[in-house]
Amino acid sequence: MRPDQGSSCSSALNYICRETSWNIQSFFYFPNEDKGRTDLMHPKRIRPVQHIRAMPRGSSRPQKILFSDGRQYIVKFKNNARQGTRALVNEYVAGQLAQLLSLPVPRFKVVDIPKTFIQSNKILSQYAFTPGHQFASEVIHPCEQLPETRPIPKELNIVNRSQCPGIVVFDQWIHNIDRLKRNVLLQPQPRKGGYKLYIIDHGHSFSFETPSHKRRCSWTPYTLKFLPQKIKPNSLYNWIARHARNSDDFFKFVDHIQRIPDERICQIIASIPHDWNVSRGERTALFTYLQRAKKRLPRLIARYLRKS
Repeated sequence: MRPDQGSSCSSALNYICRETSWNIQSFFYFPNEDKGRTDLMHPKRIRPVQHIRAMPRGSSRPQKILFSDGRQYIVKFKNNARQGTRALVNEYVAGQLAQLLSLPVPRFKVVDIPKTFIQSNKILSQYAFTPGHQFASEVIHPCEQLPETRPIPKELNIVNRSQCPGIVVFDQWIHNIDRLKRNVLLQPQPRKGGYKLYIIDHGHSFSFETPSHKRRCSWTPYTLKFLPQKIKPNSLYNWIARHARNSDDFFKFVDHIQRIPDERICQIIASIPHDWNVSRGERTALFTYLQRAKKRLPRLIARYLRKS
């Protein structure tokens, strides 16, 4: 199902459409702008019931909200002042790709928050959030976070340690520049005598640092042309790497990524909600980036392992 790696994005899309008998317009063009293709990935809708509280951390001003399915979610709103709507796009695409790789991300949904719910909550009104589609990540309970100012305990038993090398490979593919200790959750597993590790907060995927070292979520087709670059080792990546037996544990995930059909990636990008304002050109650029990064992964991971 994969086109030749040297093909342009348009050639790849034409290949996919020819093989599946789909029209190329059905991927990145929506005649019915009120609906788009969001329903392809989110058939079951839930509604907000109660605003619980604003989260104490997070530049996107995340909010904890109870929904009609009885679960609590951390919701990022599309027009948050600091990260903007593009952070939701990054969260959504990264989350979908992580699920394809069976990586440990919390369950998430695109939810519709109506104007009446925002107006009835003082905090949401203060932030001037706009109604429409938002990104909601299910709360992991109970959970703990890694110590930010102290070394990670060596005796910490991670029950899903086989997934750890995939986190490094995945972050390289999506060019996540924000994998810090606070973006990892540990859920106690009493029966197994350890913790299940979850990765959260992918708002800085496909992102870049400015010359003044400010991180930007708002990628463009132009900025994507300069990616991927080799991710920088840090104490968390070093700790994650210790859970690998050898380099084969990393390259197993490289192979998995390279086997993801381009059609599946197209479907994910096409299902980005229309009110997140991602144009056809931007969707095509994102698809092109993921193809290019997929091709470069073996070399980038080999370089990372040599220098980490």
